[in-house]
Amino acid sequence: MCSSIRKIYLENFKRFRQYTIEPKDNINVLIGDNETGKSSILEAIDLVANGNIHRVENIGIDRLMNTDAVNDFLQGDKQIKNLPTIRVELFLNGSFDFTMNGKNNHEKKSCDGIRLICEPNLDYASEIEEAISADPNYFPFDYYSARFSTFADESFTEYRKKLKCVMIDSTKMNSVYATNDFIQRMYSYYTEDEIKLRTIHKSEYRKVREDFSKNALGYLNSKIQKDNYLFGLKNGSVVSLENNLTIYEDNVSIDCKGTGIQSFIKTDFALRRSGDNIDVILIEEPENHLSAVNLRRLIQLIVGNKKGQLFITTHSSDISTRLEINNLLIMNRDKLTPTTLHQLQNETSKYFSKTPPASIVEFVTATKIILVEGPAEFIMLETFYESVTKGKKPESEGVSIIDVRGLSFKRYLEIAKLTGSKVAVITDNDGDHLKNCVEKYKDFNSLKNIQVFFDNDNTKTTYEIVLYNCNTALCEQLFKGRIRGTTTTTVQNWMLNNKTEAAFSLVSQEKPVIVPDYIKRAIEWIRK
Repeated sequence: MCSSIRKIYLENFKRFRQYTIEPKDNINVLIGDNETGKSSILEAIDLVANGNIHRVENIGIDRLMNTDAVNDFLQGDKQIKNLPTIRVELFLNGSFDFTMNGKNNHEKKSCDGIRLICEPNLDYASEIEEAISADPNYFPFDYYSARFSTFADESFTEYRKKLKCVMIDSTKMNSVYATNDFIQRMYSYYTEDEIKLRTIHKSEYRKVREDFSKNALGYLNSKIQKDNYLFGLKNGSVVSLENNLTIYEDNVSIDCKGTGIQSFIKTDFALRRSGDNIDVILIEEPENHLSAVNLRRLIQLIVGNKKGQLFITTHSSDISTRLEINNLLIMNRDKLTPTTLHQLQNETSKYFSKTPPASIVEFVTATKIILVEGPAEFIMLETFYESVTKGKKPESEGVSIIDVRGLSFKRYLEIAKLTGSKVAVITDNDGDHLKNCVEKYKDFNSLKNIQVFFDNDNTKTTYEIVLYNCNTALCEQLFKGRIRGTTTTTVQNWMLNNKTEAAFSLVSQEKPVIVPDYIKRAIEWIRK
């Protein structure tokens, strides 16, 4: 039976003082701004599942420990009992024996799980006390020990893993270590129930090496034997069977493929055995090095996978929407748990999976957003923002401007209901502001984080008409000459027929453009 992670708890691990994730059994897509800890989540899962103490030692406790926890200790009462502990706990679903079940977790509840604990080694209590007393800026990283154990407090190692996990990191595809690690894990998982077969493989590999030394090198060694020297093959773990294995596709070794195709092959290879030989697959930024076509192929592979549990980090709107946005885990620096879209209406989730992604990652990770419904508004809004704020740029104040189709506004606002992001919608009244701007968005009118802005004058049906009326002299001067020789009779009509060109021309010239009142109000509201 396939095992899965039902909850992840981190304490003093990297950027997390305390953090809890309750993932889905199948697909989990982690998104967020830079430095929100997406990669750290995958690393935490992989560390605990792998159970390799040497790997923890190679990384170093000083790189795993949360810096705020260290600073709090140094600035507080520096006693051994106050030294912080690193905890990574994976609460598991599956069929396990009694050695997995216990209360050794932060909840003190009896359940199945595994954990990593890094804490001071009290066998060196006197040395620790002496060291922290001697230097006020000293933190005793060197006196910490790490231990992998189940919730029943039974230790485990990389040779007795409790959760079968594989990491595919496209950001490190050129790493020989990463490729070898993937191949070795896959070989181990594929032959997990074939211990006899693995023994036969090792025996046959040893025979091949011995035959090569005896036969292929025999003649050469007969010539130098009198000098007490012989040529031979190296011994040791570096030249073991596992370290010399590779995976071939169409007779080409995986490490000879391009980085993007390596990512594709590894994902495909792992997915084929997910739920059987592999419990959890961790995929770091699969969009790296892939063309648009291959990225869509990769997404289809993932969508078609119905077994096993996947954790995927990404900055790609394509991946976020095609894998359905109710599978997103949205990470924010200021929250103790990711925002989820599990409650999103299924219709809305399906809508985004079928339509162009339109910066969905930017939308769900931003805290302040202005939505506009066309490229003309988008082109001019930054100029308007600087005019209203006396030179400040939107990004300098944490404001994102996103262009989406007007028909999609309500879909995006359904998401904002769950994320709590502050969203200003700038829209045309289309000749009836009560029907198209008030009644249409009545489900959102009571929400403090959402507001719709429009022109109340029903004769000013669209953005271009409002813009012309605010800047009549300027528009006449800029565009009068462009209507000659055309069927267009007025500048206003020309602007309606050439929306993007008109907007670009207005922001490209040096004279000030008067900001329409409803857009000014939207900018002022989003800044509050």
